[in-house]
Amino acid sequence: MATLAIDDLPAPAANVLRRRARAAGQPLPDYLRAELTRLARTRVPVDAIVDFLESDNPPSDSAEFDATTTALSAEYNLPPETVQVLTRRANATGIPLPDYIHRELLTLARRTSIDDVVLELREVQQQNPELQIDMEAVISAVRYARTD
Repeated sequence: MATLAIDDLPAPAANVLRRRARAAGQPLPDYLRAELTRLARTRVPVDAIVDFLESDNPPSDSAEFDATTTALSAEYNLPPETVQVLTRRANATGIPLPDYIHRELLTLARRTSIDDVVLELREVQQQNPELQIDMEAVISAVRYARTD
């Protein structure tokens, strides 16, 4: 399902994630696993809702995952604690786990950085060697536009 989740994203978002994985020197599934694990370790606003919901009904340590969750966990090779956090967040938002992961990957891809701009332009330059791009000027322009 790792490739399915990527293929379900809009092409520009999928391309950003693929480009980042290549830049990190990782296969795409490994990159996604690392990003989803990092996301699960980072407190986000929905965690307040998770805490509130679980204050009255604490989760069981032996809670079983449904077939979809088990398949996603196996496909991404996610640590159990990552699956638990993402499942609890998905439940708190009222959407199925695959949809929650899809939304988080889309959000991740849309948070572009200067590095993303440079990677994309270098990719264009590799495809068109006659194209001369002044990367320092690009970086300066992007920083100016983003007020970094």
